[in-house]
Amino acid sequence: MKQNDVIAFFSRLAPQWDEMNRKNSTVIGRILDDAGVGAGKDILDVACGTGVLFSDYLARGVASITAIDITPGMVEIARKKYPEENVRVICGDAEEADYGRKFDCIVIYNALPHFPDPEGLIFHLAHALKPGGILTVAHGMSREAINSLHANTGKVSNDLMPVEELAELFGRYLTVTVSLSDDRMYQVSGRLDREIPAFRESETKERKTSGEGEHIMHEHEHSHHGYTHEHTHEHITAFESTEQAVKILGYMLDHNKSHAEELHEICHKLELSGKAQAAEYLDRAVDAFRDGNTLMEEALRLLKNEEE
Repeated sequence: MKQNDVIAFFSRLAPQWDEMNRKNSTVIGRILDDAGVGAGKDILDVACGTGVLFSDYLARGVASITAIDITPGMVEIARKKYPEENVRVICGDAEEADYGRKFDCIVIYNALPHFPDPEGLIFHLAHALKPGGILTVAHGMSREAINSLHANTGKVSNDLMPVEELAELFGRYLTVTVSLSDDRMYQVSGRLDREIPAFRESETKERKTSGEGEHIMHEHEHSHHGYTHEHTHEHITAFESTEQAVKILGYMLDHNKSHAEELHEICHKLELSGKAQAAEYLDRAVDAFRDGNTLMEEALRLLKNEEE
């Protein structure tokens, strides 16, 4: 599945997307209840299309909606339909985007089969959750109906995996709260109750069994959000390949983004406590931190393109 093919496919459908989508209000209500969507919550809608669920979020009194879709035509329509100040629509790749904040609820609705790497998506989005936040993958019809619908889309979708398999992927990083697949809907939800590892589980297993490069382990402590915990970092020396560089940069970006968010929270608390000068310096440091991450993301993109 190639990204450009997915974009081209949905670009053709964008003008008719709202007419093509018919929502079952009962099913949507169940999905959003299980997703934790409610008053005062900050929402991230992944693969939002033309804003299919925005009216449902707003009706529940959410504090904000951040949405992302990779298709420019979909994003343009969503922005025109919902010009509200608390609605932000991004055109980009949800598997790599730095959202600059964390969310109470992340919803992927009617979209998972169009992502080539479900575990990578779940791993990346889990890092964008607030502690106790909920990530949800849902479809407003049965798994069998979804797979039948996508049977002729060929290179722009995969089969929707059995709900047990998706729940297993969620369980690697989140506490599974919902696992449901029946003749009306499909949903898996998971809550962030623990620290997300620096590497996703499948990569960690691969690195431990590949025998490539020299691996050095060290442990140290960080104090995050008022409590102390240990990190175990695995650094690879003896750089030998572009593939290895991609893995190293991916690890560093995930780690840096987490710390950038924490620095931003510290900055906000300093401002509230009247320490304006320290907050100003820290705010500038956060900007520099994010600028560095942007450059690293560009390098990672170029290296990934070389591998394809």
